[in-house]
Order: sequence, then C-alpha cells, then structure tokens
Amino acid sequence: MKKHKIGWQTTKKERLSYYLFFSGQLIFNTIVMSFVLVLLLNIGMNEILAGTIILAPKIWDAVNDTLFGFVVDRVHLKGGRFLPWIKLSAIIMPIATIFLFSVPDSMGVTGKCVWVIVGYILWDTGYTISDTPIYALSTSMTNNMDERTTILSFRGITGAIGGLLASIIIPLLYGSNGVNLGWPVTAIVISVIGFVCMLPVGFCAKERFHEEQAEEATFKELFSALLHNKNLFIIIVVRFLFLLTFTMEVLNPIFAQYVMGNEAIASVLAMLISLPTILLAVLLPTLTRHFDKTRLLLFCMVLYAVTSVIQYFVGYENMPMFLAFTMIRAIGYGGVTSLMFMFVPDCIEYGQYTTGRRNAGTSFSLQTFVCKLNSAIISTVTAYVISVMGFSAADVTSAGQRGVWFTYTVFASVGAFIAIPIMAKCYKLRDKDVAIMIACNNGDITKDKAEECINGKEK
Repeated sequence: MKKHKIGWQTTKKERLSYYLFFSGQLIFNTIVMSFVLVLLLNIGMNEILAGTIILAPKIWDAVNDTLFGFVVDRVHLKGGRFLPWIKLSAIIMPIATIFLFSVPDSMGVTGKCVWVIVGYILWDTGYTISDTPIYALSTSMTNNMDERTTILSFRGITGAIGGLLASIIIPLLYGSNGVNLGWPVTAIVISVIGFVCMLPVGFCAKERFHEEQAEEATFKELFSALLHNKNLFIIIVVRFLFLLTFTMEVLNPIFAQYVMGNEAIASVLAMLISLPTILLAVLLPTLTRHFDKTRLLLFCMVLYAVTSVIQYFVGYENMPMFLAFTMIRAIGYGGVTSLMFMFVPDCIEYGQYTTGRRNAGTSFSLQTFVCKLNSAIISTVTAYVISVMGFSAADVTSAGQRGVWFTYTVFASVGAFIAIPIMAKCYKLRDKDVAIMIACNNGDITKDKAEECINGKEK
C-alpha cells in the first residue's frame, strides 16, 4: 500500500500546507475569473465595455509574468528562492480582491473603469507572485518523480475544493436569491477564507533542491533555452487553445441569472463542474502509474469536445439531461486541467537534460501567464460573443438567451477540437523517458546511459 512512498522527502505537514495553499489560491481565482464579468454587468457596464476593461490589464500581465519568472530564477532571498514570495502573495491577494469588488456606486462610468483596471492590475500582480513560486516550489521540495506527481495531483484536489466552495458560496452571498450581502462584503468574506488557506505553506514548507549553475545566465540565454524546449512550447500552446473558448465557468453566473432567472443555480452548476475535477485529482496518481499522461489527456479532451456539441442539441429545458451532460463535460474538462499541471515539471526535466538548465521559475511563470491570459481572454471573448449573438443584460430577449446557450456549449468546444491534433502529433515526451531523464539530471546515470535507455538500445 505504501510502497510508492519509498524515497519521499517531504513531511505530511509540508504537503498539507502546500495543498491548502491551492485551496486559497483557487478561491481568489474563482471570485475574479468567474464573477468579475457579472460584477461589471451588475454595476451598469455593457458587454463590450466590460470585456474591454477585463482585457486592458493584460498589457501589464504580458510583462510581469516573464519578468517575475526571471526574478525568481535569479534573485536569491534570505528566506529561500520561493517561500518569501509565497508569504508576500498571501497578503497582496486579499487586499487586491477586496479593492476590485468594492467599486463605489457613486462613481461615473469613467471612474468605475479606472477603479476596476487598477484593482485588476494589483490582483494580477499578486496572483503572479503567488503562482510562479508555488509551482516552482514543488521542484525544490523533492526530486522524487512519484512524490512530485502525487503532490501536484493532490494540489488539484484541494484547489478544486477551494474553487468549488467559492463557486457555491459566492452566488448565495451576493445575489438577491441568497443573503444579498452585495459584492464588497462578499469579497471580504471570501478574502479572509483565502488568506487563512494560503499563509501556512510559507512557514511549513522547506526548499531542499536548487540547480547549481556555474555561471549566471542572461535573460536572452534563459529564453533561448525555453525556445529549444519544444515540449514545453507544445504544452503551453495546447493549454492556451483548449482554454481559449472554455466559456462554462465565466457564463455560469450569467446563464443562471439572465437565462434561468435564479443566481443560486450557478452554485449547482459550479458543484457539477468541480466535483469530477476533485474525483479525477484523487484518481490521477493511480491512473498515471498505469497509463501514459499524454493518452489520458487526449481522451479527456475528446470527451469534453464531443459532449459539448451534443449538449447544445439536447438543450437545457430538460433539467436532468442538462445536468447530466454538464457533469460529463466536466469530467473531460477536469481531467484536462488536472493533467496539464503535471506536464510542466516533466518539461523542466527535459529542458535540463537537453540544455543543462532547469529554468523552473521561468517555465512556471509562462504557465502562469497562459493561465491568466486565458482567463482574461475568455472573459473578454465571452462578453464579445454573447453581445454579437444578441445578448444584452439591460434588455434580455429569447434570441439573446439562445446566443448565451450556443456560447456555453458549441463555442466552448472549438479550442479543444483545435488542440487535440496538435497534442497528438507534436508532443513527444513520454513518462518512461522522463523517469530516465530525472535519473540522469540527478547524477544517478550518465548521459550516454540515458540515451541508450531512451532510444531502446540498452541490452
């Protein structure tokens, strides 16, 4: 039963605090990424303006992710390479979230736009400071591949639980069908919970392993190494494409309020989407020991894409069928999002094996950038698409409701259909090869021996 834990290097306290961090992070991620669009509609902005406001701060995002990844890789603080940043993020995130959701009603449209942009930029910066170091920390806590895979898998469980709780609680707090606290008080409640979850890992985790580099790498050299990491490039592209049209989470509160007529339904939909993700995160450590991650990822992408199209034709009038297809789609989506986070550590090992440099901070910062860019773009794209399809929160019509439904189902599958052949044909890294590369990177076997094993020439 415990055989796979041989050689593990972290303590239970470390792992629990690491898992808990993601609960808090996903709480903050959920309130902003899933509810900021409906917030803007609620305070009187039209769909086009709201979508543009969400996209504007990403100009800063394009700079801060890559810049901060470089800082993490090169700046060595007294308390560690990653932990000081993690502690700082636990303070910034709640402050930024409360500010963003406390737009004064007395402000005009211009004032509200400026308020939201400033709050979003502050929140975005805090999220970058939290995301890049916490993923890079997994490569520093342990160099045991099985342990790292398990840690990242259970991260998915606790993260999904945090996101699920936030998705359920938030509509019940702010909406008229719940306790009607309004957005500012709701943000305060959510931020307190998120802060309590994020803080412990900064004091419990231990950094054990850092790559030794004979000489400092320049900014140009770091990105040159990344450009030669073809597998990392493919994973980033596939993730970006899959999430580019994933509208379910963004449209949940809008679909519930403006199509179904009840904000509380968003809590039910959030539960149906999150529960499969939690279950899959529990099963993934076992599944990845028996099946290659790439095959599992492709299966989940196909499942999500096909059932999304089918759900459009089934419709939402039949509630049991609607809920059933929502959960089936969520199984595919949950598998994709849980598995995606496991590929970047493999690509880091591949990068070190081929170039001699791990570049963990820069690699994970690119992952963070894609996650946030996707979240911002999908909110903007969703706002634009539902507007083009005839939806207006100020004057809801049946045609507009049909447009929301099309965007919620068929449009949501487009990115997946594009990403599937790219992943199937272009990503070449396999789990068995990664294990050999890790052994070589750790000095357990020579590069020549590793090449023999990978190329199947070992006798």
